[in-house]
Amino acid sequence: MQAIEKLLERAAGVLLFCAGTVTVVMMLHITGDIVGKMVFNSPIQGTLEFVAVIYMVAAIYLALPHVQASRGHILVELFTQKMSARGKLKLDTFCGVLTALYLGLMAWMGGMSAWQKTMIGEAQDATFFEVPVWPSRWVLVVGAAVTAFIAIAQVIGDSRRIARGEAPARLGDHSI
Repeated sequence: MQAIEKLLERAAGVLLFCAGTVTVVMMLHITGDIVGKMVFNSPIQGTLEFVAVIYMVAAIYLALPHVQASRGHILVELFTQKMSARGKLKLDTFCGVLTALYLGLMAWMGGMSAWQKTMIGEAQDATFFEVPVWPSRWVLVVGAAVTAFIAIAQVIGDSRRIARGEAPARLGDHSI
């Protein structure tokens, strides 16, 4: 199990690096568009389409596995602040199961859609050319699938902690 956890952590790190790289490229593209528009009165054609259907999808879904691996999702503790650490661990494990199911379903359904859109070469019109959209659909599938596997690994680890009677001092103390 430890080897799988290391592999998932590495995959999350690689995908986070890719998300960061895409974010930098997006910033450069937008900056180039603004400079072109303001200085040369000639914006970069298709900037809006690239940002909306390629950069943003990659920035969000490629970073999601890292957020799950680091347990960085937003927690609202209004109703759980008085629960014991063991109770919180049980609740977190249950939520992990729901997360894995939801993301697994998202990856599966997204994969079926991505396959169909790949076969037809889905693209979005950008005035003078078309921006291919189908690769972004596969980014969603990869991000959701890796995140689901990380959630499954966390559920297994948390279930073992529950079975042994352990509980972390706070939820962020346990990893995948």
